[in-house]
Amino acid sequence: MLAVQPQQVPLTASFTGRLSGYREANVLARVSGVLLKRLYKEGTEVKAGRSLFEIEPAPYKAALDAAAAALAQARATAANTHATAQRDRDLISSHLVSEQQLDTDEAAERSSAAAVKQAQANVETARINLGYTNVTSPITGIAGEQQVTEGALVGQSTPTLLTTVYQLDPIYVNFDEPAAQIEELASEEQAGRLAAADDQR
Repeated sequence: MLAVQPQQVPLTASFTGRLSGYREANVLARVSGVLLKRLYKEGTEVKAGRSLFEIEPAPYKAALDAAAAALAQARATAANTHATAQRDRDLISSHLVSEQQLDTDEAAERSSAAAVKQAQANVETARINLGYTNVTSPITGIAGEQQVTEGALVGQSTPTLLTTVYQLDPIYVNFDEPAAQIEELASEEQAGRLAAADDQR
């Protein structure tokens, strides 16, 4: 003869889960050019800032050199116009130059100073674009499949997706649980026929 005693038993259910990365970062080609090489192995962990791809840098190096030369020329012009304007300012009190000439030379001085600032901005833009030829990982994670092969022209009109990096620590597990089943369990709990483990649903 067996003695039967009432006791609490856990109610379990099985659901299909889907894993997804805690963060996913698309790695894009931000400048146009020929993709020269892939610098990582697909499926391996990469650190944030690690080089993943190289885009042909030669045109961007040339653009940076040209911008630097234009900046040097703008600085030389600015130095000359400043010297001319300063000479006129020194001579104006002795009436050796006219007010109109001084105004003209000071306008040229201001214009050349503005040209220097524009040339500096062009150098910085060229330097940034050259930096974009070294495509790096924005986050630490697992680098996925290469989306574009070497030799392809990338970044022509819009940024080209090269790969995706997935951060898997921590990781999300998404369950598709029917809403009707959740409502039924909640109703049973409110009626006192079920108790959530650790007071959590």
